[in-house]
Amino acid sequence: MTTMFESVPAQRQSEEVIEVPPVSAVERYKEIIAIATDAAARQRKLDEVRCAELAERIASTQQQIAEVRDRERVVRMGAALHWEQAVEQLWNERWLQMVTFPLPDESVPQRPQGEYNRAMDLAYQGLEDSLAKRTLLRRKQKD
Repeated sequence: MTTMFESVPAQRQSEEVIEVPPVSAVERYKEIIAIATDAAARQRKLDEVRCAELAERIASTQQQIAEVRDRERVVRMGAALHWEQAVEQLWNERWLQMVTFPLPDESVPQRPQGEYNRAMDLAYQGLEDSLAKRTLLRRKQKD
């Protein structure tokens, strides 16, 4: 059984051979090194730009952290002040057992700090209002 094979089409349409000038290994090495050097220089420029952007972001973030720490300090001082004033106002209430300053409740949902500050101020104001209503039952304090 013989099989008929079709001839493979020629890869070139002409018999012309393109002459490529021979390049030595040293010249080819220099070309590759030039390409690599150029790529490294471009990458270095990109890295410098990226480093400048990151340095700016770090500075901005550090400023934000400093502001948050300052706000935290103010809030803690305000809470401690409210607590001390409440303890002072309730000192003569013998039935009320005074405890130490409570730890923060981490289970509450996160909200803007201003809402918690207002709630703290309102709670303290409520305490003052309730104590002011009881003036008839309270002892007179010396000024």
